[in-house]
Amino acid sequence: MTNQKALDVLKLFYFGCPDMMQLAKKVRLPREEVREILKSARSCGLINYSTNDYNEVFVNVKKQKLGAYLRSKGALR
Repeated sequence: MTNQKALDVLKLFYFGCPDMMQLAKKVRLPREEVREILKSARSCGLINYSTNDYNEVFVNVKKQKLGAYLRSKGALR
């Protein structure tokens, strides 16, 4: 996995992708890798979320710091 793929995952999360399966499908990464990227971002304090059911639907999403981070990396304008 490259840094660009990680930024793509975070960007899709920022724009409101509803669940882990769709996120993994859109960036063409295994769900485990997507989960690790999001877990790392959560441990850094960029995002906060919880999941429901087997598909890992995102609920209680907080991503205030993520926008600034993506802008600093050039992923958002």
